Amino acid sequence: MNDDPSIRVRMLAQNLPGLWKARGISPWDAVALDDWAAGGDPSHGERCAAQFLLAVWNPDESWKSGQFDLMDALRVWDAQHRRAFIEWALDPWWA
Repeated sequence: MNDDPSIRVRMLAQNLPGLWKARGISPWDAVALDDWAAGGDPSHGERCAAQFLLAVWNPDESWKSGQFDLMDALRVWDAQHRRAFIEWALDPWWA
């Protein structure tokens, strides 16, 4: 596994289809992703995916898009998003 946090978080984002076209993914820019997620463009599930990624990046930051809520995310995510989360949760890491 790559030790560069920005590469690791981008690799995680590749497993979250709702973020494939989000700003801030490639190149990695947490502030740009947060701005995108806080705006009116993403769906609720996409916003949850962004909040998850931002929580992995920096769980102590007060992101404009809001705090990641696992129960809310599991309620709205499709199987692919849930699978990506579960794979991460089996061996969690933070940037």
